[in-house]
Amino acid sequence: MKDYSEWEAIPDYENESPYIENPNRPWLKLKPDYIPKTVKFEPIPVHEYIKKVASEYPNNVCVYYKPADKKYTYREMNYISDKIANALYEDGIKKGDAVGIMTANCPEFLFCCVGIMETGATVVPINSLLKETDVAHIIRDAGNINTVFVHKSNFRTMKKVRDEIAIKNVILLQAEAAKPDTIALEDFINGIAPKQPDIEIDPMNDIAALLYTGGTTGLPKGVMLTHHNLVSDAVCTLQNMRESREDDPSIYGTGVSLTVLPICHSFGFQILIISSVLASMLVIFQSFNASEVLEAIEYYKCTTFTGVPVMFQMLVNSPDFSERDLSSLETVTSGSAALAPELNRKWEEVVGMKVGQGFGLTETSPVTHHQPKWLPEVIPESIGVPIIDTDAKIVNPDTLEELPPGEVGELFIKGPQVMKGYWKNPKATAATFAGDWLKTGDLARIDERGYFYIEGRTKDIIKYKGYKVMPKEIEEKLHEHPAILEVGVVSAPDPNIGETIKAYVALKPEYQGKVTERDIIEWSKEKMAAYKYPRLVEFVTVLPRTTVGKIFRRKLRERAEKES
Repeated sequence: MKDYSEWEAIPDYENESPYIENPNRPWLKLKPDYIPKTVKFEPIPVHEYIKKVASEYPNNVCVYYKPADKKYTYREMNYISDKIANALYEDGIKKGDAVGIMTANCPEFLFCCVGIMETGATVVPINSLLKETDVAHIIRDAGNINTVFVHKSNFRTMKKVRDEIAIKNVILLQAEAAKPDTIALEDFINGIAPKQPDIEIDPMNDIAALLYTGGTTGLPKGVMLTHHNLVSDAVCTLQNMRESREDDPSIYGTGVSLTVLPICHSFGFQILIISSVLASMLVIFQSFNASEVLEAIEYYKCTTFTGVPVMFQMLVNSPDFSERDLSSLETVTSGSAALAPELNRKWEEVVGMKVGQGFGLTETSPVTHHQPKWLPEVIPESIGVPIIDTDAKIVNPDTLEELPPGEVGELFIKGPQVMKGYWKNPKATAATFAGDWLKTGDLARIDERGYFYIEGRTKDIIKYKGYKVMPKEIEEKLHEHPAILEVGVVSAPDPNIGETIKAYVALKPEYQGKVTERDIIEWSKEKMAAYKYPRLVEFVTVLPRTTVGKIFRRKLRERAEKES
C-alpha cells in the first residue's frame, strides 16, 4: 500500500494548464497573480486525500449530526472507517466490486464512503427518497453490488428490492437491533481491528464512485467518477479560492460548513470531501427547515453555506430571516439551478453579501464554475468563471462552431474532473462527448469579461411563433411579482401555433384567493416582450421538484400536455 504522507498539491504560476485550449480565454485575464495557472500533484485516492488531513487534525470535530446532537472527531472518523473497511475486506469485498449506501444525511455516510474506498471497491450512493423501482434499477444496472448499507428508515424499501434482486448483505445504519436477514453496523464491525486493507489503488482509472443521475429524462445513468476526477475537482476548487501565494494554514481546522443538501448527490458529495480536507466541522441536517437552518448558522457561527434556489426562497421568506445574526458567513453559494435575482437582492439586503452562483454536473464531479472573491464583482445572474484546470466554451450545438461573447449556445467543458463515462453505456458516453469536450446540454453565454451565464437546457426551449423563448428568463421576471412564491414555465401544446407558453404558479399564502390567473398574465404583458409573456397560467400548491430541488420540468410538460 502506497504511502501518501508526503503528498501535496503544488500550484504552478508559470505554465499554462494543459486543459486550456485557448490561452486568450477572457476570464484568465481576471486572475490575480496569486491564483495558479495549473496545479500539479501525484494522483491520490480520495480516502487517502481525506485521511491525510484527518491525521493532522485528529481532535477537531469532523461532523456534527444535528438530529441526534452528536459529534464525531476526525480521529473517530478514521477509526470507524478503518473498521468498516476491514470488515468489508474480511467479508470478501474487493476491487471491482461496488457497495451501495442508501441513507439520508448522517455521519455514517462519510464513514462508509471512506471504508468502501479503502477496499478498492466503488461507492454507489442511493438517494433515500427513491422508491423501490428506481433502487432496483440502480442495483440491477450496477450489476456488482452484493452489499448495501441501509438506514433503518429505508429498510422496507430495500426489503421490497430484495424480493426482486438477491443482495447478500444488508447492513443497517443507526439501528439498535438488526431486522430479519440484516446485520446492524455496530455488530458488523464489532471485534474488527481498525486496520486499512493493503490495497493498491490506481487513482487515474479506478472508479471511486458511481453516481446515478436524477433520471429527469429517463432511467438514471451511472456516472463513473475516478479517484482522480473527485480529487482534481476538490483541489482545483480550493486552489481557485486562494488569497495569496503563501499557503494560509488558518483555513484548516477553523471553518464550519452547513449543508442540508443530500450528500448522496454529486453536489453534497463534493461538499463532504472539501469540508473534510479542510478539517472543517460539517453541520448536517437530514431535512430542510428554514428556521432551524438560520438558527444553526447563528449558533455554530457557520462560515459556509451551500444550497439550492428553493432553500434560499424559503430562507428569505422565513420570519426568522431578519432576526438571526448571519454575520459569520464568509461564503454562500447556490447551485443546481438558477437563483432568481429578486431572491439574491433580498438576501443581500439582510445579510450584506451576495449569493454567488456556481455550476456543475454529476458528470464533472461536479464543480466547473464558481465566483471566487478575487473576481471584480459577484454577478448574481452569472455562474462565474471556470475553476483552475478547467476550460469552457459556448458552441453552436448543430455545427459545434465556437460562438463569440454574447451569443447563446451549448456549454462545453474540458478538465480533469470530467467523468470516465457512463457505466456500461458506451453509446450514451459517445453521444455526450465531442472529442475531449463534455457536451453539457445546457444553453449558456459568456460576456466580454469571461463571466458565464446559464440560459436553460436545450430541451427546455419553448418555440413560440418562430421565437426561441427561455423559461428561466420568464421565471426570473415573474419572481418580481409580489404575490408569487415560486414558478415553473414550460411549453404547452397549442392546436393553432404548435407551442405556447404556460406558467405554473404557487402563490404566497397571503395572496391566495386575492390574485387571479388573468392578473398574472396582464402583469406579465406589461413587463415582458410580446412574444415572451405566458399565455396560460395555472395556480398550483407546490411545484414538482427533483430529489435535489430542481424544478421537474418534464413533469410540468407532461401535465401541460394532458391538460391541453
